[in-house]
Amino acid sequence: MTRAILENQRHERSVILRSRGVAFETGGYGDPAATNQRDYGLVALQLVKRAKVDLGMLVLVSALMIPVATHLTGWLLSTKAVAVLGIAMSIFIGFRNTQAISRWWEARTLWGAVVIKSRVWADGLRGLLNEQQWHSERSKQLVQLQVAIVWQLNFQLRNFWHPDLKLMHQQLLDQLALPADSTVRSLSVQRMRGIQQLTEDQWISDRGRNRLMEISEAMSDAVGGLERIRNTPIPPPYDLFVRVINWVFGTQLLLSFAIQGSALTGILLFLGFLIAERIGAYVEGPFDQDGSSFSMPLNTICAVISEDLMPGELDYGRYRPSRNPVFWD
Repeated sequence: MTRAILENQRHERSVILRSRGVAFETGGYGDPAATNQRDYGLVALQLVKRAKVDLGMLVLVSALMIPVATHLTGWLLSTKAVAVLGIAMSIFIGFRNTQAISRWWEARTLWGAVVIKSRVWADGLRGLLNEQQWHSERSKQLVQLQVAIVWQLNFQLRNFWHPDLKLMHQQLLDQLALPADSTVRSLSVQRMRGIQQLTEDQWISDRGRNRLMEISEAMSDAVGGLERIRNTPIPPPYDLFVRVINWVFGTQLLLSFAIQGSALTGILLFLGFLIAERIGAYVEGPFDQDGSSFSMPLNTICAVISEDLMPGELDYGRYRPSRNPVFWD
């Protein structure tokens, strides 16, 4: 009861301070990532860049069909057929976009697990080792190894990297005396060998070994899930079907409105369905190379992990993490 009263008093005081125009103090953690209205133009430019072929085809189709629309009435379906096709297209596009967002969100959730398990890995080692062991070169390398795995996973998912970040990663591998062609798999095996060595040297107990093994297994689960998303796109027949039927419906819509003297309305509606379908297609690939708002903020996530585990130790060169969801990298 007392706690509830204190909370109410705190809330009332907050309301009074706001009404008096008292400025609240801000920290140094940055504002939550958000898309501002002034960034909408950048998002639109990204869409135009990605869909330039489709937009070019739309312009071409419109230029060919509108002048001779009255002579193409034989190509036009009935009004009811166009309406039914529109309902079908809304369902197909809605389903595709829902699945695309689900893939994107699953990828983000798995990367969230990577962030958590990376922190737990370092915290677990700190809790299992004594002060002298924790400050040893061996424990330092085990933490560095986790950071190297995270960056390597980033590069393997996208097959693309910022030159300065690649250099940073190479320097990290050199410190670990590991080859430049190391993979996530080989680095994970090296991490398991490190756990084995800690157990053999009696730095950790069997219980501690099991704990570190659990963390490694959780990391492997997240890596496997991310690789599945990367390597398994939406089935090509479905992708082709949705695109083809969208163009069929769009041309019917354009022709119908052009005959009625409202060609511009037909073009705009066609454009709306076209962009809606394309957005779903772009979001399906969360590991794209362009670092736009369609892709995952992989470099930013990896930089956060690096600073959590190795604060101030890595040189990112010209790269600076971005919290702007319009341009992540």
